[in-house]
Amino acid sequence: MTSPAVRQRVGLRFGALPTMAIVMATLATAATAAIDHSSDLLYRDSFEPYAGQGPTQVCTYTPDADGFFTLTSPQSPYTVRLPVGYDVQHPQPQRLLVAIHGCGDTAANFATWAAVPFSLRATQDYIALSVGGRDGTCWNASTDGVIVEAAIAHASSCFFVHPHKVVLAGYSSGGGLAYRMAMTDAQAYAGVLIENSGLYSVVGSGNVDATLDAADWNINVAHTARIDDASYPIASVHADWEKMIAHQFPLQSREIAGVHGDTATDWEGYLIPKMGAWVSP
Repeated sequence: MTSPAVRQRVGLRFGALPTMAIVMATLATAATAAIDHSSDLLYRDSFEPYAGQGPTQVCTYTPDADGFFTLTSPQSPYTVRLPVGYDVQHPQPQRLLVAIHGCGDTAANFATWAAVPFSLRATQDYIALSVGGRDGTCWNASTDGVIVEAAIAHASSCFFVHPHKVVLAGYSSGGGLAYRMAMTDAQAYAGVLIENSGLYSVVGSGNVDATLDAADWNINVAHTARIDDASYPIASVHADWEKMIAHQFPLQSREIAGVHGDTATDWEGYLIPKMGAWVSP
């Protein structure tokens, strides 16, 4: 894509949690051609939250040549890649990225281009989990949350997942499921990363305000969208963003030229770097 430009949006929330500090850094405006709505407003704990007890079982796995392997929860298989230097014998608590693919994709494939793109593998500093169970088809946002939750619970029994650093991520249909889970059980997650999707698509345009009102906390959100996305029209995505800002969610967002299937370097170049300081209450 040629010189996508960037426009910023800022969401504010004051007095939300007494132990949280609000940090805002304005991103520089880029080039010339498109528009980005992004703020680097984050919630950061003034202390390191309790990391839990760590893994409760020994799980055997065989990584492929690229470091990916498959485990199985009581609900479905899922694909994993561990961070560089992860010590199974003496593990340290790690951030967990939970990736949910779009319609027609698979957990294994989504892991390679979204959860851990090639350019991030040499320095990967988080556990990547790509959820299976709906390979080759779409997710049902009303019922498939249990599949994702089971994968998180099983991975957390095998590896040292920091319970306050679990981030949901999704593309298209998977983004809808990630959004729904993040807003209906916000306390369980540090944030949500979204590519080419929309909250309105899973809760209904008329229910977005109520969904945001009901969230346990104003969870971190980073969202990248395409201006000519016919599956998730940019006007509907804008409406979601405006409501998030009105409800003082710390939204980081951008819109760039392209259609629904365009992904470019969204994950490695924009979304994944956003989650580095995210922590749940």
